[in-house]
Amino acid sequence: MDPEARRFMWEVVGNIAAKKTSAVILTSHLMEEAEALSTKMGIMVKGGQFKCFGSSQHIKNKFGVGFEVELKIRVPKVSELRDMADGELDGCLIERHGRSDKDIFIGSTL
Repeated sequence: MDPEARRFMWEVVGNIAAKKTSAVILTSHLMEEAEALSTKMGIMVKGGQFKCFGSSQHIKNKFGVGFEVELKIRVPKVSELRDMADGELDGCLIERHGRSDKDIFIGSTL
């Protein structure tokens, strides 16, 4: 779903859940979506067998092992790599492999 359609569906589900006259069953692969839209959730395996059922915190405590790390990096331009090689790496060899600036190897001549 695109972000606009997802936001619309979140509003629809949220409005139904806020009335507390109906139950909403939602399937999702996104933990953040399940947390935002539900008070109880379950993990199903092998075609529908519940592995765990409870609050999001209960599920995280039981199955949440480790950490999730999100990295955002900026890919340097070829000119920046050349400047770095010239300025910081004494005796560096720059070779072109292929036809584009993406196919450049920077290595030591030692």
